[in-house]
Amino acid sequence: MAYKLAEYHGDTLAVPQIVLTHLAQADGDTVRTALYVLQTGDTDPRTIARSLGLPSIEAARRALQYWAGAGLLESSKSATPLVPAEEKASKIDLASLNDPYVAVLCEEAQTAFGKALSRSEMQRLVALYLNEGWQPDVILLCCAEVARQGRRSVAAVARELARWREDGVESGEDAERYLRKVKQREDWCADAAAQFGIAPAALTRWERGAIARWHEEWGIGRDMIDEALLRAGSKNTIRYVDGILRAWRAQGITTVAAARGQGQLSGSNILATERPAAPQPAAASAQKDLFNRDWTAMFDEEG
Repeated sequence: MAYKLAEYHGDTLAVPQIVLTHLAQADGDTVRTALYVLQTGDTDPRTIARSLGLPSIEAARRALQYWAGAGLLESSKSATPLVPAEEKASKIDLASLNDPYVAVLCEEAQTAFGKALSRSEMQRLVALYLNEGWQPDVILLCCAEVARQGRRSVAAVARELARWREDGVESGEDAERYLRKVKQREDWCADAAAQFGIAPAALTRWERGAIARWHEEWGIGRDMIDEALLRAGSKNTIRYVDGILRAWRAQGITTVAAARGQGQLSGSNILATERPAAPQPAAASAQKDLFNRDWTAMFDEEG
């Protein structure tokens, strides 16, 4: 079907050539941001994100930075994204603010931390709300979370919120969903630590990530981890077991029964493994013998 331009009735928008030359390299949200700014003149990332339904305020900030780099926008002294958070926080006059959320933030944060906040800490806390676009309920959820972790400072809250934003957290719903995921990962790590006979606090960052990957991405449960531990023998480290699980995944082995069917033993692996095996063809032996492989050599070390 052929198309042609419909007749205009004064509802046109002048689009600079610079926008048209970037159509092939800019994504949809970035182009929509440019058109919105051209139409409204508004460069507030919070308003843009809300009006365009962008995934986050940070997405609006990135779009604005893109067009500033392309030459469509110019930075100004009042441009919020270009002012460091510490500098913005130091300029907030708490006494002159009439926003009721400010008092709630300061009071509830002090309750969560179990201590009084200094004036500079209160200014930094309020800056997270007024200047960085965080909703008060999200900030308070983060305060409670960092306090639970034993970190009772606004600086810790700011760092944690930065990590949350990287994971797409913007609203209270996002934060609650994220915290449920964190709790589930902690439970998995505690369970795995018990299986490996180590303290949960002794798990490294890589080991925690590996355990989360087993469950979240690979759908592996406790029974498969137990089976891999039996295969590992004396090399019962998380990295070694990760290699075994990775090999099983590559072969499409997703159940204990399938894993046992690939090994030298059928049924329970608790049977004595010292018993001499009957001679078998070299091809069959190579296919079935998963016990005598050097798993550490097979799988590259992951940082």
